[in-house]
Amino acid sequence: MKEIAVGFFGGLSVGVYCLGSCLPVFLPILLAEKRSLKKSFGILWEFSLGRLLGYLIFGVIIGYLGQKINNTWIHAGALIITLWMGIIMILFSLSKIDRRYCLMSPWKRIKTAFLIGFLTGVNVCPPFLGSLAYVFNLRDALKAAIYFLAFFVGTSVYLLPATFLGFTSKFKLMRQIAQFAGLGIGVYFVIKSFLSL
Repeated sequence: MKEIAVGFFGGLSVGVYCLGSCLPVFLPILLAEKRSLKKSFGILWEFSLGRLLGYLIFGVIIGYLGQKINNTWIHAGALIITLWMGIIMILFSLSKIDRRYCLMSPWKRIKTAFLIGFLTGVNVCPPFLGSLAYVFNLRDALKAAIYFLAFFVGTSVYLLPATFLGFTSKFKLMRQIAQFAGLGIGVYFVIKSFLSL
């Protein structure tokens, strides 16, 4: 199914924007006290569950609204948002725009991993906003849920190594994967929007 591939690479592209600012919010929770590896994975699981819930709630709601709203202008507006987010993702991936885009700092004081995960999941990064506009035009709540489940898996690629290594964004390979995925999904969003307008 196309939504799985697009959602997964959309999730991978999050690394271009958010790892430098979102991981510093999660890592203090992870490193706040001495934990065994098992307990560290427990914190990661709690954080990830919050993110997954955030993605699914917003994805299903937006997919359902897209299914129920038949206004041509609203769907055209969602296509324009998808197009604009695609352009931003391309520019970010090519390092043409400052990547400090995710505004997570207000949530740094929150200590609950699940809540931080939820708030991280609904953060205003271009991949997330572009994805919401994209699933709105899928006009199918189930496809939206599948998309965001794959999106979650794509974003989780960065968190597992973070449990062992800390700031994953410092590692060149991870940055290159995120950059390539961001560029690819940005191009896809732009082409899909143009063809649908």
